[in-house]
Amino acid sequence: MNLLVKFIKGEWSSTLKLSRKNSYIVHYYNEILRYWNKVNFITKRAHPNTVKATPNQLALYLYITYRVLWEKSSDKTIFKEVKNINRKFLSNLRNFSWEEALKRKNLEEKLSISKAIPSFMINHLLPVMTLDFIKDNIQVMNGVVGDDKTFVRINKLLKTNQNHNINMIIKTEFDKRKIAYNKDPHIEDLLTIPTTMKNNILKSSIYQEGHIIFQDKASAAVIEVLSPQPGEFICDMCAAPGMKTSLIAQHMDNKGRIIAGEFLNQRTIIMKDLLHHLSVQNTHILTTDSIIFPLRSQNIFDRILLDAPCTGNGSFLSNPELKWRQNENFLHQNTLLQKKLFKNALKLLKPNGIIVYSTCSLYPEEGEYIIMNFQDYLEPQNLPKWFSPSYNIEGSILPGVGRLFPSIQHTQGFFIAKFKKKET
Repeated sequence: MNLLVKFIKGEWSSTLKLSRKNSYIVHYYNEILRYWNKVNFITKRAHPNTVKATPNQLALYLYITYRVLWEKSSDKTIFKEVKNINRKFLSNLRNFSWEEALKRKNLEEKLSISKAIPSFMINHLLPVMTLDFIKDNIQVMNGVVGDDKTFVRINKLLKTNQNHNINMIIKTEFDKRKIAYNKDPHIEDLLTIPTTMKNNILKSSIYQEGHIIFQDKASAAVIEVLSPQPGEFICDMCAAPGMKTSLIAQHMDNKGRIIAGEFLNQRTIIMKDLLHHLSVQNTHILTTDSIIFPLRSQNIFDRILLDAPCTGNGSFLSNPELKWRQNENFLHQNTLLQKKLFKNALKLLKPNGIIVYSTCSLYPEEGEYIIMNFQDYLEPQNLPKWFSPSYNIEGSILPGVGRLFPSIQHTQGFFIAKFKKKET
């Protein structure tokens, strides 16, 4: 309840530490937030006096709504959990009718409420997506449809006993724990497992020792596109928490140098611990504002990854809180930052060097429109054929630009672009 009360008051909570202690609490918090406007709408229809409710009371009503309509909990169960519950409220919940509730709403409003999609997001995606495609992607990010798979990546930087092959170690451990897995058809060292097996993985020695790590396919695809090579000098401008950085090091076999920048000191500490755990040895971490990277020289990096801060609307499955931060100010704040970061990245990159720009966003403002500001300095590079093309912007598809969609590629929603810096 405390987490929900904070959210109702407009405060944002980190559930990272709590998730290790009480996954039950985090589950309900995340699920109620995932369907926030839907749960809120039903609650207020069933109990009109919620307008006068305190944050604590509203949090309780929302919890009951979720338990009754999503989990089909009986009145007897609810009465055991919650004292002095309003019986009329429970009766109204069980008699709730979508047909009656939405009959005066337009198509966009119906979609926003019934599928728990922020109306801001619908309006911003309609110029580049159909309503059905928006709904399809949100359904996957809500966990309603999909093949319920989780991605794990093999970490080959951690050395094993000479007599043991890492693939054999993983197979043995998975067989012992009865975990079914498949190799990803597009990305080497990426495996899929049933999401129901995630806790089983967390308890395994191969995870705890750092031989495998959870990493979404879209995140791994960014590094496949970057294609780092041993011996190169590479910059990861917005690196925390460090999973992409560790994969860059793996591609380089720890040979060469990586400069990993991060603005927040707390996230830098988290990244340092992760890279040490995964046996990354060629990375120098800087706590810095990457808009004004603290290097005296320009034109020095062979490759630059700019995985920029964004609205995160492609990652609602893992970050449901971000759904309800979607607004014009939040979008403008991020696009302004992205432009400044890209401009500085071009200064740091060698002529003919490679830049990969990515965001976990479905908005064209955080993808195609950013690239269009810098096209005069960029030469498009080929992307994997399994990517979807860019949005149709002003009647054309942008070369060097691709997208990953939850409903098509079954990944987080990502924008990924690859370019070579032109010689001036």
